[in-house]
Amino acid sequence: MPWEVTIRRADGSSLGDRGEVVRRISEAVSAMTWVEEPPFLERIKDMPDHPFHALIPTWPEEVRASFSRPKLYGDFEGDRFSIRVYGFEGQPISAVNAEVRGDGNPVPVLAALCLPNGWVAIDNRSGQPVELSGGAAAGWEEFRQYRDRAIDSIKNSQGKT
Repeated sequence: MPWEVTIRRADGSSLGDRGEVVRRISEAVSAMTWVEEPPFLERIKDMPDHPFHALIPTWPEEVRASFSRPKLYGDFEGDRFSIRVYGFEGQPISAVNAEVRGDGNPVPVLAALCLPNGWVAIDNRSGQPVELSGGAAAGWEEFRQYRDRAIDSIKNSQGKT
């Protein structure tokens, strides 16, 4: 279960085209590893037993177009946390998404990614901007507490402590 944030410009304007956004992210966080997967339609075209295969002819053109694009994402491994950025399929890119997992503090990496580019990180749960100039963000701490309570609750409901 990740902490989810949206990275965008404060004024809502475009971040740029895919190449520009990837370049800016790579310059800000040089340890980001990029992976490009083949388009979803390409991956299932020879899989007639896939549950979505029979539905393809019924999909609207914009859905087929979206599933025809390669999927790109970037992964960063920090000290006891990881960040995955994704959402590079649209043109121009209005925002990208980030999923944060682990226990370490992701705020310095989010700050390095956002501040030099004039971007903001929005906590998807609260809808509020993430405070990038201090230590750990309140939203990250709240998420970690929520996650830990959920895990404890599951363990307790299964009789495991």
